[in-house]
Amino acid sequence: MDFKEDQLAIEAYVRMRCGWRDESEISEEEYLIYANEYIEENPFESGLVVKRFEAIFYDRCSGEFLAMRTFPGFPYLWERGAFWYTLPAIVFRSRERQRENPSKVRLLAEYFGLVDPASQD
Repeated sequence: MDFKEDQLAIEAYVRMRCGWRDESEISEEEYLIYANEYIEENPFESGLVVKRFEAIFYDRCSGEFLAMRTFPGFPYLWERGAFWYTLPAIVFRSRERQRENPSKVRLLAEYFGLVDPASQD
């Protein structure tokens, strides 16, 4: 199934669940509820296609494609022209992950009191 057929199938399912009402009569909340229901019942292979320097994401609810830039082998995506705005958020998120999942060396150092604990619970 290609993307256009997928969108037609989602729209048909939503209209069927809404009693075959016209698209203008279906509220946005109803559309999202039934579209998500269809998406859960009929999973798509993958919504993300990664090329060498570009990743394309397909949003099944809206039917839109989002193209983002990437580095080969580095899991960081950004929109064209927004690299320096999104980089600090990625660095901050990776620091948060380090605090959530400390290494074994860090745990041993904390146990013996060589460093302060990463998280104060």
